[in-house]
Amino acid sequence: WMPSWLPIVEKNGSKEFTEEQKHWQCLRRGRYLEFNLLYDRGVKFGLANANPRVEGVMVSAPPKIAFDYNHVPAEGSEEERLLKILKEPKDWTE
Repeated sequence: WMPSWLPIVEKNGSKEFTEEQKHWQCLRRGRYLEFNLLYDRGVKFGLANANPRVEGVMVSAPPKIAFDYNHVPAEGSEEERLLKILKEPKDWTE
């Protein structure tokens, strides 16, 4: 994976990000953790055991997350554009 990852880091590693962009990243990470806790079969199985290893689940979570109830991105923003794409994915096989 390094041959594909390094050019991305070299191109974007020095970019500056706004606090809003960082918060958006934390929101997306929060949704990732939500998915893992609610829907991932392996995580659900691990937590359903008589002696669950909660630390094992939490250590695999992103280091910084956020969750805003009913978050709505700004109209016309890149975040709004991304959510539209995610809600109506394109079938690339057509």
